[in-house]
This record gives sequence, structure tokens and C-alpha cells, in this order.
Amino acid sequence: MDYKPDRAFLNELKRTDKRLDCRFNGQFFVIRYDRPCGGSVPIMSVRGENGGFRQPDQRDIMKLKASDLAREDYREKFTRMGKMSEYLTDQEQRRRKRKENLRDMTKDSKRQLRRAYERVHETMGVEIPLK
Repeated sequence: MDYKPDRAFLNELKRTDKRLDCRFNGQFFVIRYDRPCGGSVPIMSVRGENGGFRQPDQRDIMKLKASDLAREDYREKFTRMGKMSEYLTDQEQRRRKRKENLRDMTKDSKRQLRRAYERVHETMGVEIPLK
């Protein structure tokens, strides 16, 4: 038996994105995205609370809109991007700090470096040839 989704739902789905479609696969409805190349791809299945059959409705439209990052509110997007920027800045500062620490360690005298090198490699079980 072939079930069709409600026409109002399909109209709202097409208003969300013209490339979205809804089809019945024999057990439940599947919302599909029609790609320019390669045919349509299933992006969401419509199931009831118990995992069974149900007609698609406004809940599914809201779920699609919530998962669409291109429709994200610009304030939320800038907030998220700001957090990402802070994270990348923090990573860069840590990288710079490691480089500075390494540079500061190499400013020590030759003997101090030799002893530090020996201590590190003793813990790793590597024998150091003496010159």
C-alpha cells in the first residue's frame, strides 16, 4: 500500500527547501534530499514515539530547521564562531609558549643541556655515546 504525506506538510517542506521530499518506504516515511549529482539521499525517518508508523507533521519541519546550520541565527553563529576563535587563539598561545620554553631551555649552558638530555634519555632507556 502506498501512503502519501499530507499536502500541507509537503508544501511546508518545499518552502523550507525545494530539494526536500517525503516518501513512504513500506514501513515509515523518509524525508529525502535531492542532490544535483547522485540522486536523492535519506536525511531523516519519520517514526512515532514507539518507533512505529506516523504521518509527518510540523515537528519534523521544526527538527529539520533546527538542524540546518545555514538557517542559524546570526547572533548564535557569531557566538559559536567566537568560542571557536577563542579556542584556536588559546591553542596558538600554548604552541607559542612551548616554543618559548624550548628556546629558554636552550639558552642554558652546554653542560646543563647535556645533563638534561641524559636525564630524559635515561628514563627512556636509551644509552648516550660520550664524546
